[in-house]
Amino acid sequence: MRNTVFFLLLMITAAPSFSFAQQPLEALRQGIDQGISVLEDPRFEDASRKPEQQQLLWELMQQFFDFREFSRKVLGPYWNKFSRPQRDEFVGVFSEFLGKFYLGRLQDRYNQERVNYLGQQLIGQFSALVKIEVLWRSVKVPVELRMTNRSGQWRVYDLSILGIDAVSNYRAQFKSILGSESPQQIIGRIKGKIAELDAKS
Repeated sequence: MRNTVFFLLLMITAAPSFSFAQQPLEALRQGIDQGISVLEDPRFEDASRKPEQQQLLWELMQQFFDFREFSRKVLGPYWNKFSRPQRDEFVGVFSEFLGKFYLGRLQDRYNQERVNYLGQQLIGQFSALVKIEVLWRSVKVPVELRMTNRSGQWRVYDLSILGIDAVSNYRAQFKSILGSESPQQIIGRIKGKIAELDAKS
């Protein structure tokens, strides 16, 4: 259950805040509404149109999720061992992997889950913690999302469910290879995972 709800929220939060004055909770609400609208659009009930639906979800996700900040925090101190071009490449392939891996699962598993918006806590001028709960099979699952405001746009860079957050989860997975492989080897490893997903699809 944890993985299903965790990645449900990761994927369906998708819409930018166009006004600096807009509150992060409202930006999140608008994003989730847009994501759910795409998931429930009857045009995509035909299996042949699933790739088109996934592309729309991916475009929304890129607008709202801060993959660069997420990647920087996942790599932690190793971020500085990547050159600038390598950082850009890592962010690109890592975000592509996340999108391809989880969006397909979201399309298969989404079952009209709904969200209650509990509140927000502004942390300075540019950061916020937003608390919501997902109604999953009549069970209320608490979720916390960390957001940052860049150029007037609130974007998610981490989220936590049942005490497990995305950054820590992936940091632990990368920890075992970051000390023994070069940045280019790690990028190559992710590209290999993407190729495997493409082959399966």
